[in-house]
Amino acid sequence: MRSIRGTDLRGSRRRRTGMRKLAFLLAAPLLFLLPGAARGAACSPLDCAPSQFTLDHGTLLAFRAQANKPVTVVDLRTGEKRWTLPAGLVAGDLLVHQSSRTLTWYDTSTGQQLGTAGLPDVEYSLGGLSQDGTRAIATRWVHGNTSIAVVSRTSRKVVTVPGVRWQIDALSGNNLFLIHSFQQGGYEIRLLHLGSGRLERKPLKDPHESGRIWGVPFSRLASDDGTYLFTLYIGSNGASMIHELNVRTATARCIDLPGTGDYGSAATWTMQQSRDGRTLWAVNPGYGRVVAIDVLSRKVTTAFRIDLASWNNGTTPASALSPDGTQFALADGETVALLDLSAKKIVQRDPAKKVIALGYAPDGSSLWHFV
Repeated sequence: MRSIRGTDLRGSRRRRTGMRKLAFLLAAPLLFLLPGAARGAACSPLDCAPSQFTLDHGTLLAFRAQANKPVTVVDLRTGEKRWTLPAGLVAGDLLVHQSSRTLTWYDTSTGQQLGTAGLPDVEYSLGGLSQDGTRAIATRWVHGNTSIAVVSRTSRKVVTVPGVRWQIDALSGNNLFLIHSFQQGGYEIRLLHLGSGRLERKPLKDPHESGRIWGVPFSRLASDDGTYLFTLYIGSNGASMIHELNVRTATARCIDLPGTGDYGSAATWTMQQSRDGRTLWAVNPGYGRVVAIDVLSRKVTTAFRIDLASWNNGTTPASALSPDGTQFALADGETVALLDLSAKKIVQRDPAKKVIALGYAPDGSSLWHFV
């Protein structure tokens, strides 16, 4: 059995730039899943969901060791485990699990099963969800075509797209975003109008960039309101960028991140969005970089350096942003570091082995470490 640990942060708001040594608090013992592989391993666009998700307006946290592992849900008010759900895709407060031809929806905020629906054939594989989780998207490659089934608990629609083995990026309303991976490298995003089945001829792209996205899609974060998908791409040279997709307006922008020359360091980028949705924070312990991006203007508004010597570059950090947006927590499986965003420096670093998820209490008084 393993346990949850928490850092008591009461009083830290009064002493943000000079935090005292913080004691660990021990909560009820829980059984957790250990990572089966380094979380820095590259993933496809279909599997780039983050390893943890805040639920129910920040009162719950769901996390998993890998994309194909069960999901544990904990109460951030107490640090205690609430329930475990089967492996599946998560969007909004919903999880969808596939077993053969059957899709099952779960409410992650209550742990209850909501209902099921059937796929057209057992060969369909669950590949994505709508931004609110109510519709599942499954694909099947047959006779040189990609068959796409969009399934809810009450309806089903099948669309066939010829010629390319498409993957699913996102679905919002009538906008279904597909991804084509080129054999020679790079990715292209195309918009399919679900109602008519019409595929846009030109790729969705930043007007100032090529239609092909280079690098490996490494991690992805969805905004709480479902409007945006932020996907981190890493190049073989260690350069990185964030692809910001507005799923409602079907527009995309690419935002370059600082740092190059080391792939291991690039793999330590981690993203969190502020509670008001206006700012996307990207932090990289390997390169020692912190960037704040204005989501609406898609511009970097703040950038500074931090010093995290001897950071473990073998894993992508677990991270969390405090409810008031003043503190960013990171864990590398060996230590937990606290970054004061106002002071622009690391103010605390404690040993905390095997931490795979982090979460702040809704009132910001504790930082829970899940191991």
